[in-house]
Parts: sequence; structure tokens; C-alpha cells
Amino acid sequence: MANYSGEPQERAELAKLAAQILQEPLRIRLLSNRVHQLLLDDLKRQKERAGRNYEGRL
Repeated sequence: MANYSGEPQERAELAKLAAQILQEPLRIRLLSNRVHQLLLDDLKRQKERAGRNYEGRL
């Protein structure tokens, strides 16, 4: 959480939520799946942008 720049109260709420999620394996799996999907979507968009930039130079 060193890079998290929120207020102390926000940090405490985030820590509490993280502790709750860590106690429930199903929630960990759901969170992990969602993060994985977001990363895949981001990579796809980056590849699409890079492809358009490269094609424009030909």
C-alpha cells in the first residue's frame, strides 16, 4: 500500500475490506478473476493501439 495516496480513513477501510476478502476463498477467486480479465482487456487495447501505430508508418 506504499503507492496508495488516499486519506488515512480510506486506507483503513481498504485494509478492512482486504482482510475480509482474504478470509473468504471464493471472494479471493472472484477478485483474482476480475483483475485477470481487466489485465487481459488492457493488453488487448495496448496491442490494438500499437498495431494501428505500426500500420500507419508503412
